Amino acid sequence: MIPVLGAVVAALALSACGSQPPRPGAAALIGPDKITIAAVEARVAEFRTQAAQLPAGQYQEQAGLVGATVSGMVFDQVVAHALDDHGLAVTDSEVGRLRDEQTAAWGGEQGLEQMLLLKHAVPAKEIDSFYREQLGLQKLAAMNGQQLGTADGNKAVHQLLTEASNELKVTVNPRYGSWDPAQAVLDGPSEPWLPQSGAAA
Repeated sequence: MIPVLGAVVAALALSACGSQPPRPGAAALIGPDKITIAAVEARVAEFRTQAAQLPAGQYQEQAGLVGATVSGMVFDQVVAHALDDHGLAVTDSEVGRLRDEQTAAWGGEQGLEQMLLLKHAVPAKEIDSFYREQLGLQKLAAMNGQQLGTADGNKAVHQLLTEASNELKVTVNPRYGSWDPAQAVLDGPSEPWLPQSGAAA
């Protein structure tokens, strides 16, 4: 059975903190670090380039790609901070083993890349980072004697990520939306700052 790791990410809440607006050029501020607008644009462009290579009709871009990209980039740093806070780490060998397992399960590298692109909006260059994040979430759950994907496991991880988010004072640029703590989603932007066309036809 292929482990379903990414699905729980959307169910884990991040509490937005901090009232200071992001600095110019910032898509989000996470503690002392900044996710730049240029980095978001590059990630979105990378996704669209890969999606455009899929067979016709396999993918049609939906609204929300840009916001989901910002959300994922913030989430990755919050997970990393939570792991560091508790002395946990994911090794390169652990990432490699999981990637090898998933590659075999999906019939090769191309199958893996297409699955992650379509199911989780993960471009090929970010696959290792995606698996590192998923393994990190598993370790946060295991730290509390729980399993990720269960009600108790998700609750335990949610609490740890909320604490990490509070410590980092996560702030998202309003052009990309705002954190909705109750729904654990990034509300949509008020303007289409990045073009929504250009993906696979």
